[in-house]
Amino acid sequence: MKIEDEILANPVLREVQNLFENQTAKGLAKYGKTVNPSDYTTIEWIEHARQELMDELVYLTVLKQKLEEMQK
Repeated sequence: MKIEDEILANPVLREVQNLFENQTAKGLAKYGKTVNPSDYTTIEWIEHARQELMDELVYLTVLKQKLEEMQK
């Protein structure tokens, strides 16, 4: 079975593929290009990733608190 067939047959993989496609479209609309490794230095890429992870941690904390409230 080809990779494309596996993605089409698996709803989780289809959703991940859709997320990548949507994120790429957003980036193209906003910046006019896709990610380019030469846009930043290695240190700048690490800092950007750290900032993104901090945002994700905030979102996960909110979701955890909401779930805990629902279980009360």
